[in-house]
This record gives sequence, structure tokens and C-alpha cells, in this order.
Amino acid sequence: MAFELSHALSRAGMPNAVLATRIDGMPGPLTAVSVIGNFLSRVPTRGAFRYVGRLLAVPLFSLISTASVGRFRNDIVISHGDCMAGDLMVIHAVNAASLAEKRADGHWRWRLNPMHYLVGLRDRWTLGCRRFRRYIAVSSRVEAELIQYYNVPKERIRIIPNGIDLKRFVVSPEAGALVRHEFGIPADARVLLFAGHEFRRKGLEFVVRALDRLPADFRLLVVGSDDPAPYRALLPHLNDRILFAGARRNMTDFYAAADAFVFPTNYETFSLVCMEALACGTPVLATRVGGIEDYIVDGENGFFITRDPELIASRITELFADPDRLHHISKAARATAENYSWDQIAAQYIAVAEEVEAEKRAAGT
Repeated sequence: MAFELSHALSRAGMPNAVLATRIDGMPGPLTAVSVIGNFLSRVPTRGAFRYVGRLLAVPLFSLISTASVGRFRNDIVISHGDCMAGDLMVIHAVNAASLAEKRADGHWRWRLNPMHYLVGLRDRWTLGCRRFRRYIAVSSRVEAELIQYYNVPKERIRIIPNGIDLKRFVVSPEAGALVRHEFGIPADARVLLFAGHEFRRKGLEFVVRALDRLPADFRLLVVGSDDPAPYRALLPHLNDRILFAGARRNMTDFYAAADAFVFPTNYETFSLVCMEALACGTPVLATRVGGIEDYIVDGENGFFITRDPELIASRITELFADPDRLHHISKAARATAENYSWDQIAAQYIAVAEEVEAEKRAAGT
């Protein structure tokens, strides 16, 4: 997100600087890049020892970045969560709220992840102690959680959603055809897409059970790095209709291959995957959680569902019953995403930055 925002700020004529351990891609013409703690980019944060790597990399980057922003005292400093000093802090998720959902769902494995305790301490400092002048919540749900869990004053919160790269995420039947060919999916099959690295929390089980209630020409394409074994064993007679793709970087092609994106997640703050699907003209069926409820209009650009296989199957059947309506919803999906271009999002950040700058001048800081 920081990379996309810096490009959009540059296009808007706003000079900006980015501090990061590594920069992938070319910065914008008005973006200055400072690489800090570059050795941290070599610390493994994926795989079997990911918790150890993150436990080292995250706090070290927080310390290095917090010390580094000291030289930008006369500028507006935006933190994307890791830096513990600045003017604007972007809140993509409230960890305390996420853990509350996991406890309610009877999921306790998170206790084995030491990162949750580290993030909890950091959040108490940055949120509970209100170290920033403004907090940017990516959805109305995040705003409510900031108030509920950390008593952040509403007047210090601004809601600015994540943006979407409308040039990258596009309607592309050709790309979709290549994915279908890769997985041996017939051209006339109806493809449902699920994507997420936490299959349990994102609700894959409910999509699998919904598939069992749909005609044989439906396929389920699953993208994500989680273990597929429990879901292969769930309803073995469906295994020839469920295709596990593993982790993929070319998500645009998978959205293009799908006729609908199904996402019965139990907790989100914005759900970028749903917005990406909309940008690719793929209707979204998702639970009414987090930022999803801010941009899905039921029956217009997608459908709201619950974690009920019967209801999910019913909604999917309703979506595909009328080809004209399906086409309309697909067009409406793309139109929705066009309201979230990075240039529009950057304009909102500039407005908040100007507000804070005036406040700092008035205070003589």
C-alpha cells in the first residue's frame, strides 16, 4: 500500500519520501527513497520458522524506522503500522478485535504465535497512548474498533479506504482462459473462486459444503498457502470439482477465470481481495463484515451471505439464474472499484495531511 500511495502522491504533485527495508519497483518522480535496515529483508518471514523471523524483523524495523523519522520533524509523517512515531497512522486492522473473533470462533492456536503479544504491546503504545495526531481507519468497522478497544477519540479518526490499481486489475477474458486451461476446466463450466491464506477463518469449509448443493458443472478454485488436506477429506466425492492452486502472485488471472468470488470470512477490516475481484468484474458473495459492508450493495454488485452452506448455494443459484442480471452485476462490480482508484485515495490523504500541517503550525510544532 505504501508503494502505491507514494506513486499516487507523486502523480498529484506532492513530494514524498519512503522509508523501507527494500523497494520493489521504480519510485515516482517526486518520491525519495531511503533504505533502512536492509539486512531485515533477508530474514525469513515465511515457512516453518516464520514466527522466529517475524519476532526478530518486526520489532527491529519498528525501532529503526521510529529513530529514522526524527529527521522529518518538519514534514507530515505517515506510519503504516510499524513505525511508532509520526503524525498519521494507517490502521489496516485492530489486532485485539481479530483475536476476539478468533476466541468467539473457538480458535486458540493464535496463542502459540508470539507476534500477537508483540503487536498487542505496540498497539497499547501507539493507539492506547494516542501517539499520533490522526488515525486513518481503512473502513468504518476499523473506526468502531479503535474506539471500542483503545478509546481513540472519534474526532482524531479519518476513514480512508485502501485503493486499487485499476490498470492492473482489469476485466480480461483472455487471462481467465489461460487459467482454465492450466487446471483443465471446461470453457462452459461455472467457476467459483476462493482466496485467502487462512482457510478456516476465511470460511472455505462453508464454500465446499455449498458446492455439494450445486450442479456438477460448478467448479471451486482455491488460491492460498494453507493446508488443503482437511478440505479434501471433508467431502471426498467433490475432489474432482475442487482445485487447489496454492499461493499465486497472478491473482488478476484467477479473478478473470472466475464467474464469482465467494468469501464467507468471519473477520475483515477492508478485504482487498474482494475489491480486487470487483475491479476484475467478478461478482462478490461475501459476509457482511469489515470494510466489505462499506462497498458491497446487496443484489447490485454482489451478494451478502452468511456462513451457511445452504444460503451460499441459494445465493449462487440466484446469481446464475439470470444471465442478463449476472452481466449487470459484473459491470456494476467494476464500476464500484473505479471509485477506489489510488489517485482518489491519495487526494483524501493529502486533505488530512494539510489539516494536520495547519494544526502543527498553529501549535508552533
